[in-house]
Amino acid sequence: CAKMTLMVNGDSSSTVQFDPTGIAVVLEGDIVLRDICRLADAFLLMFGLIYALHLDYPKELTHTFNFIQKVLLGLEDSKPLAPRLLSLKN
Repeated sequence: CAKMTLMVNGDSSSTVQFDPTGIAVVLEGDIVLRDICRLADAFLLMFGLIYALHLDYPKELTHTFNFIQKVLLGLEDSKPLAPRLLSLKN
């Protein structure tokens, strides 16, 4: 199971609603990468690790990860999209 963990600042006076103080990639319950500067970098690193280590997507996020993989990243273009993904794409 792969996760991206965000440590959020508890300051309620912050004008930014989502202001992480730190970002880490967690695989199988262990932090494998920490102190990543940008959320986008952490996201791509997590996808790369999932692919390289042949890990399954987290069960509760399978559809989200499939959408990102097939629609946003354009991987597996030769295969037709499932009806659920096709409706989200359109």
